[in-house]
Amino acid sequence: MDFENKEILISYSDQYRDDYYVYLIVYLDQKISQKIPINKRGFLLREPEWRELGIKLFKGWLNYDVHYPDPYILFFRKRIDQRIQEKKKQQTI
Repeated sequence: MDFENKEILISYSDQYRDDYYVYLIVYLDQKISQKIPINKRGFLLREPEWRELGIKLFKGWLNYDVHYPDPYILFFRKRIDQRIQEKKKQQTI
């Protein structure tokens, strides 16, 4: 498979957050999801594994969940730096 156009085959949700994490959902085209090794389908992927598929995220993102009926939907989260959150709160006071 030609992976030069990987970006077209991967889509990213808008980010959403809570007090501790920023979240993101990644949708893989089924052609790319077939590149996930059979023994890893439905399981969490380590950073080198999801990067190999062409997922492009900044450092610090973690694959924390998989939508089991649809293993081509991957959930990611990144911890919010609490120091930055405190500075933002202080600036709004």
